[in-house]
Order: sequence, then C-alpha cells, then structure tokens
Amino acid sequence: MSEPSTLPRMPGMPLAITGMGCVSAAGRGLAAQRHALEAGLCGLKNVPLASQPIARSVPVGMVAAALPTLPSRTQALALCAAREAFQQAGLTPAQASAFGVVVGSCTGGMPESEAFFLNHSQTDVSPIYRRQHPHRTTQMLAHLLGVHGPQSTHALACASAAAAIIEAMELVRSGACPGAIAVGSDALTRVTLAGFTSLMLVDPKGCRPLTNERAGMSLGEGAAALIIEDPAHARRRGATPLASVLGWGQYADAFHLTSPEPSGNQLERAIHDCLADGNITHAEVGYVNAHGTGTRDNDQVESLVLSRLFGAIPTASTKRNFGHTMGAAAAVEAVACCLALIDQKIWASAGANEGTPVSGIEVLRQTRAATPNVVLSTTLAFGGVNACLAFGRGERCA
Repeated sequence: MSEPSTLPRMPGMPLAITGMGCVSAAGRGLAAQRHALEAGLCGLKNVPLASQPIARSVPVGMVAAALPTLPSRTQALALCAAREAFQQAGLTPAQASAFGVVVGSCTGGMPESEAFFLNHSQTDVSPIYRRQHPHRTTQMLAHLLGVHGPQSTHALACASAAAAIIEAMELVRSGACPGAIAVGSDALTRVTLAGFTSLMLVDPKGCRPLTNERAGMSLGEGAAALIIEDPAHARRRGATPLASVLGWGQYADAFHLTSPEPSGNQLERAIHDCLADGNITHAEVGYVNAHGTGTRDNDQVESLVLSRLFGAIPTASTKRNFGHTMGAAAAVEAVACCLALIDQKIWASAGANEGTPVSGIEVLRQTRAATPNVVLSTTLAFGGVNACLAFGRGERCA
C-alpha cells in the first residue's frame, strides 16, 4: 500500500446530505436512477436529431424527460434536479434563504448559441451569447430557489461538479452558510460531441468501461443536486440525513491536456487527502464509484491506482448507465454513491458482462447486497484534474 507524499491533512467535519435530485438518460427523479443502477441498464441510444448529427451514428445518453422552460437546456436540467433535492430535504423558503449555491458546468448555454449560429448570419449580434456562460445557471438557481447565500461556479472539465461539491462542503464547514446546494449540470452540444469524436475517444458501439475491450467513451447529459448541511442545523430543523459527505481531495497533474499522467500519482494523492479529510481508514472503504470513462488511458490509470491502494476492491462505473455527463458527472455519481449507502447495495458496472474486466480490482458484474460504510467516487478530468470524494451513511453525522 502506498504512503501519501504530502503532509497529512487534519480531519474535517462530516456533513449531512439531506436532499438529492437527479435527471439523466435513465429518466427524471431518484427512482429512475435507482432502477437503472440496480438493473445495470444501458442508457445509451442513437438519437435522430438535426441538432446532434453525430448522435445518429454514435450512441449518447440523452434526457427524454420533460423539463422546465428556461433560456438554456443546462439551466432546465439543473432546476429539475435542484427542485427535487429541495423537496426531499423539506426546506422551507426561510430555511433555504441563507444557503449557498455552487454549480459545476462546462457547456452552459452552448446548445442555444449553436442553434443561433446555425440559423443566423454570422454578423448578427445577439444577447443569447451572453447567456452561454455557466455562471448564468448559478444565478438562475439562486433566484428561482430563493437562495441568498454565497454563489460560485466551476467550469473544470469533467471535474466541475466535484469542485462544486468540494466548495459547498468548505462553505458549510467554515460557517459561511448553514447549508449549500451543490449542482452539476450539462447538456449535450454539437461542439463537445464533435470534439471528443475528433480526438478518437468515442466508442461507436457505446462505452464498455473497465473492460479490456473498451474502445472509448459515450457522452451524455443530465444534472444532479445535493443539499449539504451542517449536521447541527439539520437536527434543529428536524431533518434526517440520507447520507453524509465525509472528505475530499483534489490535485492537478499538469501532464497533458487530454491524457492522464500514467503513474496516477496525483490521483493517489487526492485519494490519500480525501481519506485523511474524512478520518477514514483504507479498510473502511467498501466500494468505489470509478470515473471509468471507457477510454484506454483513463481506465488503465484509475484501476492501477485503486489496485495499488485497496487491492481487489469492488468497483463500478456508471458511464454506460447515463453516458459521460461531462461537468455534471461527479454530481450524478455522488447520487449513485448515496443510493448505494441508503439501499446497502453496490451497483453493477453496466457493460462489464460485454467484455473481460480489467485486472487488479473487482469489477462488479452484478448488483449485490452489501454493507458499505464508506463509498469513494473518483474523477479524472481533462487538464489533469484528479478528485476524490468520500460518502458515508447518514448516521455518521447524526
């Protein structure tokens, strides 16, 4: 087992997760996500849309559910998830007023900007371009939800939602606000799908994460939201924690714009920091939700590091369930982690039965009953960003 290469961090306060919401290719609401995870369903489909020509030939995870009417699809996805989380948390407007809102997103209003660009003269000037920025989603949520605490937005490639959850944790731990809503949201765009395809990173058959036969990723869209509270504040208002968020770690490896550093040393440091922050031993970790994109390099580095740290630990990827939801990925996967803790099950890695699982870790081929106390979620993003989040049962912060 490797030792951390940095000075140890002091443990931070575990925080209560009192509400969750999610919308993805699996459907709208937590029940749809739970069903897709438990059954190991593939949410990838070819989509015959003029706005997504490449999706006719490569499968994607597209949301088919009805969404609120808002200026951008990314905003509509975010609001859908956030409203479900607020409802589950039982927050009154007065209780939510002092909360913070932190959003992770990459695409922002790009789908609408693309549509305008294709249907208008390139010399036209439109305010629609000013609505493209990801922070517009944060502003919209704060306004429509009546949240008046700190606001922040992270556009950090596939680690955007991980960064949002991390900042939400630290805002609450520092006392800047009694709670925060952390949201990840991204809509499919022509630019992102064409870009990943041009890099030859997309599997035309659909991603097969954590298998030797993997041949690339599959893009998706969606949103997820977590209500993160100071446990004392949750108790005072009579809320019961669904799960807890225990720790985080984040490092950049500065190796390559699109490829992970082969040794995985910075991912390992992020995991070590996460365990230290959550006061978690290696033996307590019962399940890992891997980033597991299905690309050759990502899955190789991730499985190498997990094997080095934990041995043959049960591991799965949700990328075939939902597609790679880009900036929303870590939030969608945080919901999957919390559902595993709530249901006391560890989810199958969808697509693992269609290939030979990578060695060194236990790639789950079937959902099974288990008693995980701690679940980790790892993220490896473009730009060399490595993040790890630790989740526990609700009673850890009760």
